[in-house]
Parts: sequence; structure tokens; C-alpha cells
Amino acid sequence: MKRKIIYISLFVFLVSCMTKNNIRNDSYKGVILKVYNDVSNHNIYSFSINTNKYIFIEVAEFFPNSWEYAEIGDSIIKEKGELYITIKKKNGDNKIFYFEE
Repeated sequence: MKRKIIYISLFVFLVSCMTKNNIRNDSYKGVILKVYNDVSNHNIYSFSINTNKYIFIEVAEFFPNSWEYAEIGDSIIKEKGELYITIKKKNGDNKIFYFEE
């Protein structure tokens, strides 16, 4: 039993590290097309983002409360190497949301 708990803990730790590294390596600048609760993905909040090159989905729940602040048409920026996003409103206001596991 103790061995099983160790393996599970190690697995959770490795997945957490991989997610953090993936977030750190992401880089995009785009416009939020949709803010929604993704029922097909365990009811997590997500953004649909248009970067002019492609449209993709970002898990908003990695950045707590960002989905409450964001609106359709807001700009969203994620710089490579950083663990936060910046959401800029049309009126010039902006807010930073930090990654949280």
C-alpha cells in the first residue's frame, strides 16, 4: 500500500511539472473570442483565442479568476518563459493573472 501511494504521488508530481513547463514555454498574443465552461473537459473554464495565425483553446483555470475578468474582444498576452497572462480591456485597463497548479 505504501508503495502504491509513493507511485501515485510521483505521478501527480511529474504531471504537475510537465504542465508548468508547458505553460512556461507557451507564447501568444491574441483576442478572446469566447469565455466558457468547457463541459466536455471536466467543466473547466476556458478561453477561445484568435492569434491571427490560428484559433486555439487555453485553460483559463490555470490562471485563477481570469475568466471572471475576461470578456469577448479583450486582448490576452502570454510571453514565453513567464507563468502569467495579461488581459487587456478595450478601455485600456489590464490585469495580470498568475499560473496556479
